[in-house]
Amino acid sequence: MHRTVATRTAGFMLLGMLASCAATDPLLNGRSWNPNGANEANIAAEVVNPMDLQRGRKPAGGTDGELAAAAILRLRTGHVKALPDSAISDLRVQSSPSSSGSP
Repeated sequence: MHRTVATRTAGFMLLGMLASCAATDPLLNGRSWNPNGANEANIAAEVVNPMDLQRGRKPAGGTDGELAAAAILRLRTGHVKALPDSAISDLRVQSSPSSSGSP
């Protein structure tokens, strides 16, 4: 009987401690953690023109939307342009030197 009471008491104490975990979490506790915009300020400090984060920047040569749309149309219709040959990816297999005459 004494052991049952001790087990129940320990169980209730553990339950009480676990229930209070949410109250001590700094992200859930409004009194200890307040977002103050520091992340946005750091990102704005890293860019050359902070207004680019709000409205973007137009490319110097105009828009590439027409070029991209034409590439997608060629892909869908099966008229994909071949990549230029750069000769960088040419692989040649060299045979290993023969071992005749070696001991």
